[in-house]
Amino acid sequence: MTKRTGLRGFTIFMTGFSGAGKSTIAQRLVEVVEEEYQRPLTLLDGDVIRRMLSSGLTFSRADRELNIRRIGYVAAEVTRHGGVCVCAAIAPFRSVRAEARAAVEVFGRFYEVHISTPLAVCEQRDPKGLYRKVRRGEIKGFTGVDDPFEAPQQCELEIDTSAMSLEDEVRRILALPAADGLL
Repeated sequence: MTKRTGLRGFTIFMTGFSGAGKSTIAQRLVEVVEEEYQRPLTLLDGDVIRRMLSSGLTFSRADRELNIRRIGYVAAEVTRHGGVCVCAAIAPFRSVRAEARAAVEVFGRFYEVHISTPLAVCEQRDPKGLYRKVRRGEIKGFTGVDDPFEAPQQCELEIDTSAMSLEDEVRRILALPAADGLL
């Protein structure tokens, strides 16, 4: 528990395709939690983690799993110290997401949020130009196209960003820890 607020830490772990909206939602969650709830918050964005903590990893299954284990470890530490951790990562495999959940739940709540935006919408958005590269054959093993994405079977929330506003998405996500008295 934090001394300042007396509240336990928790993790919001967003998973979904590239371009689904995870980073956009995560950034807005940071703003709202800091402005409205004054809770310490750590953002673990998959792209940043890949660059800063996992730069030597490939996109093999083993390396993708190791990347998510690292995210889970950091999320557990943030949660253990009473902070709020927001994770935004593709995290395509259920088993390693379950490992991250188990690591965090030793110290606080873990909310898995599936950003279930349809692949066609993600491909149309294509903010990094990755889908275009996949379709031209420049990238192989791309999650959702020619590599698997195991959708959560029992997540706490599912959000399709093509069907609602950013503010509604953020409010729906924050309703989870609020209902548990964590905000």
